[in-house]
Amino acid sequence: MAEKINLKTYDDVRLVGDWQSAPTILGAMVLLHMMPETRLSWLSVQRACVKLSLASLAIDMRGHGDSVETSDGGKIDYRNFSSEEHQSTYGDVVSAVDWVRGRGIDRRRIILGGASYGANLALQFLASDPMLPGAVLLSPSLNYHGIETEDHVRNLTYNQSLFIASSLEDKQSYDDSKKLFDMAACENKIFVPYKGAGHGTSMFAYDRELPEKIVAWAEALLHD
Repeated sequence: MAEKINLKTYDDVRLVGDWQSAPTILGAMVLLHMMPETRLSWLSVQRACVKLSLASLAIDMRGHGDSVETSDGGKIDYRNFSSEEHQSTYGDVVSAVDWVRGRGIDRRRIILGGASYGANLALQFLASDPMLPGAVLLSPSLNYHGIETEDHVRNLTYNQSLFIASSLEDKQSYDDSKKLFDMAACENKIFVPYKGAGHGTSMFAYDRELPEKIVAWAEALLHD
């Protein structure tokens, strides 16, 4: 059963997450939802992680789910965010990764997973640290609310890895996903195309094996 955890960002936003450990821990995934979802959208991936010795942390990013307060009690709602406030959500990723590292997991064994704007944030963070092994990106874009990815994907190292999935009818995201895949500087990259699967974590309902595929890819990456 997942452990509900609380953490605070550098700019004093209170975040809530679900930490799922495993009997033995090969590494961990940090999972970032799409709008307007919450950490629960990653539940199937967290369950799959346990089977393959991966821990996982899924967070409600600022303004979503249970992460709707600042440390002084102020209320926040993503529906009222400016572009700058959306971009500040990057701080949530920093805090989540720091929390996982505080559990004794080396950053070389932390894999990011993101959907939609969460995918953009995951890619941005991956590019910031060449020691991170890779990221899963579901329906990423070149730009979500000012969270841009083009420069970041070009800054990935040869040794980093990407798993990208997108659905054809989700045209803008599909086209952007293909562009990001083609621009990625890393050698190990996979693009999984769907048709009629929807956007982001909605694809889990279309392909019920996708969570297991994601986790198997992450587990194999950590064994390399």
